Amino acid sequence: MKKTFLAIALLLMTFTAFAQDNNEKAFRVPSGYQGFFEVGSACGLAYNLSLVNSQLSTTHGYQFTSKIFGGIGAGVNVSFNHPTVIPFYGAFHYIFTTNKVSPVVRVRGGAYYVPMSRENLTTQMTSKDNGFGAYGDLGFGVRFATNSSIAFNLMAVATYYSDLTVTHYQMNLMGMGGQSGYYYDTRENISSVSLVFSLEW
Repeated sequence: MKKTFLAIALLLMTFTAFAQDNNEKAFRVPSGYQGFFEVGSACGLAYNLSLVNSQLSTTHGYQFTSKIFGGIGAGVNVSFNHPTVIPFYGAFHYIFTTNKVSPVVRVRGGAYYVPMSRENLTTQMTSKDNGFGAYGDLGFGVRFATNSSIAFNLMAVATYYSDLTVTHYQMNLMGMGGQSGYYYDTRENISSVSLVFSLEW
């Protein structure tokens, strides 16, 4: 009888340890290659920026430990009233715990590129100069691991862009088919705050 009880106890202990081990490994703990695809919506910090612009980005790199990730990436930010911005960057992520739900912080740094674009208005044509500028952001949020090979991140992000130089052409209609015009430059603050959602694999 004692041997039977001992065998049952050993079986229960083995099953409990196995269940705990499986429970700990049931959700995704990052390791090795990591990829991210991110979508977001940003509000400009300056009065002359459209209230909302859309963001897409992808980041790829290596998970050095269960908490530290480093990689590179690129994205595109599109606004109806302002030029398209293409950032490219190095990225660092830090996951605070290895729990299923964990706080996470990310830092990016690099540059942005603005391709040439034009807006045709009734009385003027505005030319947005192509060029480069400094880019960086800081995000803080929550990581949600799943039982599959993916995880999700939801973050609030503050993004810095160095001011953008915009060249305008002001056209003056003079009647009878005549017209005149002149060029002038302005500086625009396109820095923003945003809410972003990312898929991690």
